Amino acid sequence: MGPVYNNLAKGKKAQWLFNAKVKHSFTYTPDAGKALAMLGNTPAAYNQIWNMPTDPNSLTGEEWIKLFADEMKKENKYTLIPAWLVMLLQFIPLFGELYEMRYQYDRDYFFDSSKFDNYFKFKPTPYVQGVRETLKVLSEL
Repeated sequence: MGPVYNNLAKGKKAQWLFNAKVKHSFTYTPDAGKALAMLGNTPAAYNQIWNMPTDPNSLTGEEWIKLFADEMKKENKYTLIPAWLVMLLQFIPLFGELYEMRYQYDRDYFFDSSKFDNYFKFKPTPYVQGVRETLKVLSEL
């Protein structure tokens, strides 16, 4: 979310990769940390596939940007970084990695963590709460 937060914080347009009209899941880092500890301490969880706990209410890129802009009281504007530009710049290490990972941003990309949530009776942090908590921590840096 760096290009969204960092640019909005500077009064610039947020940036999003490839397509802001498709859904994209993000896992709240504190939830992932708790989940990894739970999995690591549960022998019955070994040799299984688990998605980390993630809010099931997937947002589009536009909705993510709006959520950050609203919470930061900034103008809700963004620019897209198109795939062709990233492809042209893929000789630069970061851009090469971004181009390889474009499937996460050019189509719906969301997690179903219901297996984890049900097994561990875990409630993922809602996106709005996660953004608010993240912004609070960032404001204290």
